[in-house]
Amino acid sequence: MPIDNLETLGTVLFRVALVAAAAVAALHALFTKRDPKSALAWVAICLLIPFFGPLVYLIFGINRVAEKAQETYLARSPEDTSESIQEPAGTKLRPLSLVGESVTGFGLRSCDNIKLLENGENLYPAMIADIEAAADRIYLCTYIFQNDTTGDSFVNALCRAQDRGVDVRIIIDGLGGMAYPPVIGKKLRKRGLNYKQFNPITLLPPSLHINMRNHRKIMVVDGKAGYTGGQNIGDRHLVKKSHNPKCARDLHFRLTGKIVDEFERAFLKDWNHCVGTTEKAIYSPSNTNRTESDVWTRLILDGPNENLDKLNELLVGVFSLARKRIWIMTPYFLPGFDLLGALVAARLRGVDVKILLPERTNIHMAHWAAQHNLKHILARELQVYSQPAPFIHTKAILIDEEYVLVGSANLDPRSLRLNFELGVEVFNKSFAVEISRYFQSMLEAANLLTEQQLMARPRWKRNRDAVAWLFSPYL
Repeated sequence: MPIDNLETLGTVLFRVALVAAAAVAALHALFTKRDPKSALAWVAICLLIPFFGPLVYLIFGINRVAEKAQETYLARSPEDTSESIQEPAGTKLRPLSLVGESVTGFGLRSCDNIKLLENGENLYPAMIADIEAAADRIYLCTYIFQNDTTGDSFVNALCRAQDRGVDVRIIIDGLGGMAYPPVIGKKLRKRGLNYKQFNPITLLPPSLHINMRNHRKIMVVDGKAGYTGGQNIGDRHLVKKSHNPKCARDLHFRLTGKIVDEFERAFLKDWNHCVGTTEKAIYSPSNTNRTESDVWTRLILDGPNENLDKLNELLVGVFSLARKRIWIMTPYFLPGFDLLGALVAARLRGVDVKILLPERTNIHMAHWAAQHNLKHILARELQVYSQPAPFIHTKAILIDEEYVLVGSANLDPRSLRLNFELGVEVFNKSFAVEISRYFQSMLEAANLLTEQQLMARPRWKRNRDAVAWLFSPYL
């Protein structure tokens, strides 16, 4: 065949390959994207920009997080044969309690006591006291474990526990553990503590699981006391400490009762993932589900390994059922259209919707994106309050008179889609009153935001915020 004909054939085949690649990429976007605007944008890029369009989609457009998480997170929960209770006798928790039951497939667990612990000044002494009293096992999972004075106090207490025969296990997220150098992992290993990283970040061999972070905070002692909330371990949560300008106010909770078994099973599932165990195991619960309990709870575990965005589905459901109030306290607020729609619908039917945010956050890009998003939220007449420094890291949602959701998750795409998170539903009027009072105390120092305030900012700031907002799914 003449050379000219070969060149022509090669050109034709190359063009056919380009068209085929564009068509395949466009069809993939069409059938996999949940947002029609996103699907339309990717289809246009793939079809209108030869070669580079499909290449950019291959790198940035395909959501590999869920697929990768389901492939790598093969650990199985230890099985607890004790049954949950769907509708405790003498209660009127439905229909709110039905939402979490539908999302998780489980009923409620009793809680003997739940104690609110504000900031490190109240939390850390309580945690260390339980560590010092431990006789059998201590399971600790945290996103950040700082190598500072607070971190040292925990390391020393955990070493003393291990020296007296207590089974001590520690999980620190592979990325969160690197957030505040010098990292504490080397010290934990040197002291002989049983420490694992969750999805460690390594270059050789490459394992860059950037988007599969364990943001959960759990500590279980002897199967009897369980801790969870928003606080990590470090001096940052000591708000009364002098020369601590970047301190963070936050809440944590100490719980006892049947719910602690759920914390322990959640920890063991993550531990099995860290050590590579995939076989099922029978779990021996330490607590009973007391039918006469005054406090009822449910643990919601969420992560990219799940087929359902459980926390997002839960929030849409309970927001839609609210009749009197929805009070939200969160450091990062970038709700999706479904959550925002549920909040707007609640306001339209007369529900008191209040959203309390920090004036400044510790992640600049997330803060800028949230500022841009706020104009859409305020345009829908939702009440948003700005809390001056120190930075509020608290995550708590109060609905009506006896429903509270606490835990580790923020109301942003990273928490609700990309991270391994947990939430705890609490059904109890007294606890709801306590959270309500805390919320009101924060509101006293907060400022109600207006659209005029947002638009009065310099144009360059508004442009910066709009650009940051484009990356909000990954912040």
